[in-house]
Amino acid sequence: MIMRKIKYKKYIYKWLQDKKNYIKESTYSNYSNIIFNYIIPFLGNYYIDSLNNYIIQNYILFLFEKGGKDNKGLSLKTIKDILMIIKSSIKKSFYEYNIKPFSLKFNYPKIDNIKKMNILSKEEQNKIVKYILNNINNKNVGILLSLILGIRIGELCALKWGDFDLNNEIISINKTIQRIYIKDIDKKETKIIISSPKTLSSNREIPITKDIIYILNKIKTNNNDYFLSGNNKYIEPRSYRNYFNNLLKKLNIKHYKFHSLRHTFATNCISYGFDYKIVSELLGHSNINTTLNIYVHPKMSQKKECINNLCKNFKQL
Repeated sequence: MIMRKIKYKKYIYKWLQDKKNYIKESTYSNYSNIIFNYIIPFLGNYYIDSLNNYIIQNYILFLFEKGGKDNKGLSLKTIKDILMIIKSSIKKSFYEYNIKPFSLKFNYPKIDNIKKMNILSKEEQNKIVKYILNNINNKNVGILLSLILGIRIGELCALKWGDFDLNNEIISINKTIQRIYIKDIDKKETKIIISSPKTLSSNREIPITKDIIYILNKIKTNNNDYFLSGNNKYIEPRSYRNYFNNLLKKLNIKHYKFHSLRHTFATNCISYGFDYKIVSELLGHSNINTTLNIYVHPKMSQKKECINNLCKNFKQL
């Protein structure tokens, strides 16, 4: 086989098809969109044995500067996802085509602006809760559960009444609904899938209080019914986001993404001094470091109190 005749776009498509039988459909969707949107258009015409760190490093800089829509740079997370696929596929080509390996080590440009996390204020939270308690229905209570339990929107949409154990005061999170977009050489496909949650640790049991149970009993239907709809038809995340957006408008609250409810829940837990490990498990994070890196940002007053307490141990200070 003549190596110069094998272009990366041909090889990475073959790599994607090989992966298809070993990954979740949602993961395949993510991979296919990255490959057809970002990798093939920019690196596809290189022969696989001509790719090197210099080419890929320049590609990284391009992605940071104007690799996204409207010539805007991509996020660090997206770029890392892209590079994960590039690394995996190129490493496999080393063995399949007897290509001389290289180190695949890249540098990321310094990022000065940290993405701000949107958290609902106490006044906004109280306004939403008050409205929901005065207008109890399945969709409204779903918003309440996300705010006070940190449940993801896909997990809420997949919940059935059989996942609620009201006697033992527990909700079991064991599946999620999402709309996926799959790209291929000659077609595009979009569909709704119901699958296991985001990670293994996302399968979790969340305790609920008697006050929550009192509200749930007002709207409970059959175990096979979906929680948000109250019947055997699910509500997909896109439709539920629209419902949430309309509720914010009705209450004259500025726009927030639905995921901000989960961020607000986590921030409330940390501010009340809850154990980080407990918060991490309630959120379904795979690693406590995820919780710490996203949500734990001590205030200057807390740092000062820490130093003051340490200094008390030294009488001469």
